[in-house]
Amino acid sequence: MIERRRQRFVVLTAWLLLCILACGTNPTPEQLTPIPTWTPTNEAADSPARPTLTPTPTPRVAPETVATDTPPPASGCVGLSGSLEMRVLVGPSDVVGLEPFAVGEIPFAVTGDTAPYAIQGGGPISYADVLPQDWGTYAVTMDLQITIVGECVGEAGAEELQMTVEMTGEQMVEVDAEGFHGEYPWAGTNTLNLVFPLMEGAAAAGEGWELILHLGS
Repeated sequence: MIERRRQRFVVLTAWLLLCILACGTNPTPEQLTPIPTWTPTNEAADSPARPTLTPTPTPRVAPETVATDTPPPASGCVGLSGSLEMRVLVGPSDVVGLEPFAVGEIPFAVTGDTAPYAIQGGGPISYADVLPQDWGTYAVTMDLQITIVGECVGEAGAEELQMTVEMTGEQMVEVDAEGFHGEYPWAGTNTLNLVFPLMEGAAAAGEGWELILHLGS
C-alpha cells in the first residue's frame, strides 16, 4: 500500500516538472494569437447616407397695418357766431355838425350743420340827435333794420363769409324856427353783397358805411 502511494507521488511529481518546463519556454511569434485592437473608423463614411437638411429662411411678416381714416381738419364755420359792427353815415347830421354816424352791433350765427354753412342774423340800429340854436332846433332821427343772410364756405384754414347785408329804414329831419316847423322824411333800402375772410377785425367799407367783423358771441 505504501509502495503504491510512493509510485503515484513519483509520477505526479514528474508530470508537474514537465508542465513547469513547458510553461517556462518563450512562445515564438507564430505561436502568438494576435489580439484584436480597436481602430477608429470614419463613422460618417461607414454610416448610411443621410439627407442634408438645409434651413429654409422664414420670411418676416411685417405687422399688419390697419388703415385708419384721418378725419379732415374741423371747419371754422362749424358753430360759428359773431357780429358786424356797423357805422352808417347820417347825412343831415353830418352837414350841421352833429354826431355823423349811427353805430350798432348786428349779431349773426351759422345755422347749418353741413357745408355750405348757412348764416342768418339781424338787428336794429337807432340814431337820434338834436342841434339847439338861437333861432330854434334841428333834430335828426333814424331807425334801421339790418338783415344778414349768407354762407360760410372754404377749406379749413381758408374759410370766408359770403354775406348779403340789407339795411331798411326811415330817417326824419325836423326843423323848428320862430314859428316854423318843417319835417323832411326819408325811407329806403340799401343792399350790400360782401365777402369777409374768417378773421377777427376784417372790415369792409363804402360810401356812407363801414362794417367790422367780430368773431364769437
